[in-house]
Amino acid sequence: MFRGNKPVLILPGILMVVMILGGYHFLQQEEMITNEQLPEVMEMEVDKTPTDDGVRVEANWDWTTMPEEGMYGEDYIGITVTDPATGKPRYDLSFAEGLLELRYGDQVIEEAEGVAVDNGIIFAFPNKVEENMSYGNLGSVSVEVLGAGIEPEHIELHFLHTWVEHSPLVKEDAAFTKPVFDGAANVPYWVTSY
Repeated sequence: MFRGNKPVLILPGILMVVMILGGYHFLQQEEMITNEQLPEVMEMEVDKTPTDDGVRVEANWDWTTMPEEGMYGEDYIGITVTDPATGKPRYDLSFAEGLLELRYGDQVIEEAEGVAVDNGIIFAFPNKVEENMSYGNLGSVSVEVLGAGIEPEHIELHFLHTWVEHSPLVKEDAAFTKPVFDGAANVPYWVTSY
C-alpha cells in the first residue's frame, strides 16, 4: 500500500482537512441571536434578603452569548417596591449602599452608583467593547431598600436593554413603564422584570 515516508506526509494532511471541515460545520451550527432574542439566553439571579431596616437586593446577570449586531447603547437596572394593599409603587423608601459592578471574567472593570427616583432606584451602565473587553454583558448590582413593612416578594428588579447609541434615559420611572430617552425617538429596547 504505502511505502517509505508517504504515510507520514499524507496522514497529517488528511487530519488537517477533517479538522477544518469539522470546525466549519460546528461554526455553522452555532445559533446566532439578535438583541431582541437576548432575554431568552440571559441568565439573571436575584437574591432578596430581609435585614433589620429593610431588604438587601443582590443580582447577577450574564449574557450567555453575544448578539450578532454587537454591543452598543446603554442598559439600565431599576428596583421598585410595590404596596401589596394597593398594587401601586411605594414612594416612602430610601436606598443605601447601592453599587453596580461590571465584570470581565473575575475582574471588576467599572462601577456605578444608582440614582434614586420617586418610585425606586435606577442604575445605568454601558454596552460596548473596548480594548478587547466587553462591558455590560456580565455584572452585579447590590442595594439595601430601607423602609417599614417591606417584604422580599414586594420588590421587583427591572432590566432595560437598548442596542443603539442614543440620548440618555430620563431617569424618572424605575419600572421603565414607558421609557423616555432625552430627545431621541424610536430607540429600540426591551424590559424584563424579576
